[in-house]
Order: sequence, then structure tokens, then C-alpha cells
Amino acid sequence: MFVFDPLTQGLELLARRDLQKAETLFLRVINDPYVQGDELNQARAYLNDIRSCQAGTKTLNFQRYKKLSKKTSLSLDEISHLLKAVYFSSCQTFAEIDEAVAEQTPKVINRLKQIKIRDIIARDGLFQRIEKRGMQAIKKDLPSAKSNGGKAALDSFRWKTIYRKFIEAINPILLERHLELLEYILETGEIGLLDDPKLTILTPKYRWIIESTLKSKWYLLRSYFFKAKSEIENQFSKKEGTRKYWEEVRYKKIQVFEKCGFHERHIQKFLYIDKLNYKALDEIYEFAESLNLNLIPRDVSLALRGVKKAKDHIKERGGFLMGSRKKFQDHLIQLGFSEKNSYEIARQAKRANNHQIAESFEQALQVARDEIYWYRVPPQSQTLRKYIEEQSCKHLSTVRIHLFDRGRLNKLLLLTGKSSIRKYLIKVYGEDVVDLHCYFRLETIHQYYKLKFFEYHDSHVPSVSELIKISRKGFRPLVIEGFNAFIKKRRLTIPQKLYEEMSRYQSVTSWEDPHTSPEEKFLLRFWFLMDYGVSITQGMIDRGIFKPGGDLWGYLKVQDSECRI
Repeated sequence: MFVFDPLTQGLELLARRDLQKAETLFLRVINDPYVQGDELNQARAYLNDIRSCQAGTKTLNFQRYKKLSKKTSLSLDEISHLLKAVYFSSCQTFAEIDEAVAEQTPKVINRLKQIKIRDIIARDGLFQRIEKRGMQAIKKDLPSAKSNGGKAALDSFRWKTIYRKFIEAINPILLERHLELLEYILETGEIGLLDDPKLTILTPKYRWIIESTLKSKWYLLRSYFFKAKSEIENQFSKKEGTRKYWEEVRYKKIQVFEKCGFHERHIQKFLYIDKLNYKALDEIYEFAESLNLNLIPRDVSLALRGVKKAKDHIKERGGFLMGSRKKFQDHLIQLGFSEKNSYEIARQAKRANNHQIAESFEQALQVARDEIYWYRVPPQSQTLRKYIEEQSCKHLSTVRIHLFDRGRLNKLLLLTGKSSIRKYLIKVYGEDVVDLHCYFRLETIHQYYKLKFFEYHDSHVPSVSELIKISRKGFRPLVIEGFNAFIKKRRLTIPQKLYEEMSRYQSVTSWEDPHTSPEEKFLLRFWFLMDYGVSITQGMIDRGIFKPGGDLWGYLKVQDSECRI
């Protein structure tokens, strides 16, 4: 007799008064290292009854044992408790869940061995019941988990991870038990154990099917019993395309995905895509490893469209751009971008928008050059270049909108020039000026140019409070008066056409306010050159050096990274 559930089968033998065989089965339960506690107690009680009966000290009620054998039904509660325990544990990573499942599985091995797996369909049915009841057990405890601060809703991906790992752990146990059943059928000819009324006698064909199944070390497919032998032979001779092959491939894919740290969401997605060839997956996995990279879901998605596409994407992630992206990266490096930023931009930007990024960078530096008399930030400034690079990496093709339309370039230029303003304030008022509670009001570009005005047009330097009190509206007449005095003293003549051009001119960054006069625009240019020791002459005016958009920085022919103060 093939033993599935020794406790139940022992009760059946006891009901038939076969005490010796029943005793053997109960001893088997007691000696099983994986036996459940309640089953162990029951087996001991029944064994004591048998021995008391054999000693003549007790009369057994065999009808009672018959009723008990009928009442006993196989329960999956222990398995559900196991899955529930792992789900509500603190395990997070795949390795931790593996360890937890491996630790808990021995507790249910005895119960698994009691289940009769007749064929692959019976195994799949068991897996479905385990999944359904395990999920029900977890959902039942979710409200209590919520009251303790846990998750209220079932984490489906966590559950799928635990479930598939448990199935992977118990499948070899079930397969071993199934093969034992097939061996027993071959030895005894009891094909009725397969529970199919159409299979009554172990014919030579049936024997050959079972032997071939044992040789392949896989589950029996009952449909083989009702097919022609030639067709079945082709199935057994196949190395690929069988159910066993696809399950092995599935486990191999999972191993690759877990090694690369995929989320369960992506694992489930790729497991059900038939077009994902394992050989292609293994090829791109080894290729990524050769570049010291892990696969990402995007690589696998591209592999569905071709291994070459996936490899190109992996190369790009590894820092090896190809084709037009490589050319664009080289162009950015020539403009002064760092290798890291140029790589990131070239990798992410769309080919059609590449020119916008490069042009925005060049235009921003040109603005710094054109407006150097105001911001005092030369185009060679590494700080400014760094800021613009960061904006390019962040916004890619929309960087022009952020720099010019939304005023980001103006802010970056002002931020870069802060250090020069600080140095100038310390030069005028001393180092203690930075400790003043009103310093934040003093460290602005407008205050800087107020001081410049007094430096060149007035012998008196105002105090900090006096300087702050001068508003832009009140500063305008001072500037006009100072400009006229400067022109008269230097005997300069500003052509009317140049004056009108200066009046109409608006900078790209729109730094001008309603109180900005043409006289102030001229003085800003004069002060910039005078800081470098240049004397303002009529010849310079006539040559157009002070025209709107004139290249004052080029006129000085210096390559400093900071302007003089």
C-alpha cells in the first residue's frame, strides 16, 4: 500500500482490525521529523490504544475509528499560516524572503507529502488552492495590521514574491513524492491510484509512459494515455518547448531579474511576455556584466525589439555613446562642458533638440559678455559655466525657456557676481560690514553701483544707512547730474543718434527698471572701463565702443575669470 496520509490510512486499517499494519503507520507518524504537533499526539494515542488492546487491557470500538477516518480531511491551514507569517514579517529583500521561506518550509513538509499529486494538473490545482487560501488568510488579518500601524491594503507584489518563492521551494518536494507514486504503480500495477476511471489496467503502453515520465524526472501528463505512441515519443524526445523546459526557463529568468534588483512588478511583467527569449536575456545580462552594470527594465524591453538595441542602450548607460549622440557629446565637451554632464545631456536629449541646448549655452555666455558692464561676470567664469551646465542637464531642450523666458539667466548672473560685490563692500566699509543686520539689503547690485557713483563722481562716501536710504527714484537725478558733469569735465560729446539707440536698447535679461536712464547706461560702461584704468575719450565714443551690444570685454583683451572691482 502506498502511504500518503499515514494517520488517516492507519485509522482505516484500525477500523478494519488490522492492528499490526496500523501500528506500523502510527509509528511512521511518530518517527517523522516533520510531523505536526497535533498529529503526533493523535498517533501516540492511537498507538497506545493498539498496544493496550494487544495486552488485553482495553477493548477497542472499531466503529469509532471508522468514523474518525472519514472525518479526517486534508487541510492547507498550516501552509496558509506559513505564508501569512512571512508576509507580515520584516523581510524586504529577495534574499531575506528566501531565507524566511527556507526557514518556514520544513514545518509543512509532512503536510505536503500527504497530498496525492496524480499528474501536472493536480499539482497546478494545488498551487491555485494554496494561492487562494493564502491570500484569504492574509486579507483576514489585514484589519488588525491596520490598527497596529501596518498596511491596510494587500501589497500584491509582496504577496506574489512570497508565493512564487514558496512554490519554487515546495515544487521539488511534490515532484519527488509524485515520482515515488509512479514507481509504486510500476511495481504493483495499481494504476487506479491515478483516480481515473478510464485507467483500469496497467498495459504495456501505460507502463512505457510512466517509465518515460520517470526517466524525464517530471510530472505525468495524463493526456499521454489517450494519444498515439508515436506522438508521445516526439514529446518525450523534445529538449525544448515542453512544460518542464518552460518552467526551468522561468526560474532562470527570475534568477537574472533578482540579481539585477528588479522590482516584482517588472518581474511579473516580463515573465508573461512570450517573446522574451532566455538566450537573448542571458546575452544582454552577460554583456551588462562585462561593463560592470546591472540590467534595468528598459534594457529588457529593448531586447524584445532586438538584442542590438538593448546592447546599445547598455553601452550608453556605461558611458559609451554611439553615433549622433557621441558627436553631440564631443561638441558639448568642446564648448566647455564636463565629461559627466556632456554624457548625461547627450544620452537623454532627443536628436532633433540637440542644437537648442548648445545654442542656449553659447547664447548665455554671449549675454554675459554683452552685459558685462552690469553683471561684472566674464564669459570665462567657471562658476557661471557650471550653473548653466546644471541647468542644461536639468532642463535639456527646454533650457532656453528657463534661462531667457523665465529669467533664470538673470538670477544666475547675479548669483555669480555676489562674491565681487562682497569684496567691494569690504573694501569700502571694512570686514565688519558683513556682520551688520542690514547686510542682506546692502549686498545687491543696485547698492554696488550707488557706491560706484560716489567713488567716481563724489568725494563723499555715504554711510551704510545713507546708502540704503537712497531709492532708485531718488538715484536717477543724481546719475543724470553726475553724467552731465562727467561729460562736461572730459569735454565729451554724445551723438544724438547714439543717445537714442541707448535709450531704446533693452538687455536680453531685462535687468532695467523704470528708473534706468540712458545716462546710467553710459555711466555703467564708463565705470567698467575705468575700473581697468581706461580713460574715456571722444575717440572711443566715435569708434562705437559704447554702442549697445558693444564688446567692452573684447576691447580690454583680458582673459580673467573675475572682473575688477
